[in-house]
Amino acid sequence: MVKPFEKGLHAMLETRLSPDALERFKARGDDAWVIGDLDDDTKTDFYIDDMLLLLKLHGVMPLAEQKVSPFWWLWPDSCLVYRDFTVGELKALAQSKVWPADAYTYEPIGLGQKIASLSVMLILAALMVGIVALLGFWLVRWLH
Repeated sequence: MVKPFEKGLHAMLETRLSPDALERFKARGDDAWVIGDLDDDTKTDFYIDDMLLLLKLHGVMPLAEQKVSPFWWLWPDSCLVYRDFTVGELKALAQSKVWPADAYTYEPIGLGQKIASLSVMLILAALMVGIVALLGFWLVRWLH
């Protein structure tokens, strides 16, 4: 059985926050910002993935991360960015299971970030090719 949304949120936060920080968060009630009000805790953070996991437990499916493109992973044009939600907004979302129109935006990815991502992928590919070549070399030497 799935816990009510607010109890599930507090149970998840108990594992990440100090008792003081959790009580301060609970005291804010439905007006507490889920990400923003937890951001100042130095021990741990509550991430958007945690929020999406909790919503998924209540039947709210996350949105598609990228628009359909065969090379979205290589050269993405945009990135899905969620805004912060209050506890009250998340409870309403868990009940309605319909994302509000302003829940997210697609922000463009700059050329510098695209080049950096491509560079990292190329370096990793070269590293893998080098490791395979080295293993092949050792195998040939061992067989002779």
